[in-house]
Amino acid sequence: MKYGLLLILLIGTIAQAQVYRTFDKNGNVIYTDVEDDNAEEIIIDIAPSYTAPVILPSFTPEEESLEDEVVIEPKYKVSISSPAQNESFQNPESISVTASISPELNLIRADKLLFKLDGKKVDKASTSTSITLTEIERGSHILVVSVVDKTGKVLKKSKSILFHVHRQSVAH
Repeated sequence: MKYGLLLILLIGTIAQAQVYRTFDKNGNVIYTDVEDDNAEEIIIDIAPSYTAPVILPSFTPEEESLEDEVVIEPKYKVSISSPAQNESFQNPESISVTASISPELNLIRADKLLFKLDGKKVDKASTSTSITLTEIERGSHILVVSVVDKTGKVLKKSKSILFHVHRQSVAH
């Protein structure tokens, strides 16, 4: 017990030891732990020689925004399932449009689908894979669906689908 206490005191003293620099009569530098009137105290700043790596948490804290994460752009495959190419509709009240996408839309990136009929947006971009077209004029129409990111940049575009709407004309 006595030796343990003595060892602790000795280690504490060594850790707190001060270093002084003096010069002898020949101009040689002498480093010592003995203070002298002509000695200059030297502060030794010993930086740790090991820096621990930063370990990132394996979860996302609720406070962090998902927008701050860097997410790789998916390689989407998108197509129009219905209507079929060259399909004809007789006096339709509405036409259901369905798209297929693989992989699923990345919600973290806020990717969405944008449907266009004859080059014009049908509605705002959304995550829905289906829409309903109403009041479609007679004639041939081209339908395309695109995957867009949150800035509106097109990531992938489907092949266009041509369909036809026939309306009965009333003769006067």
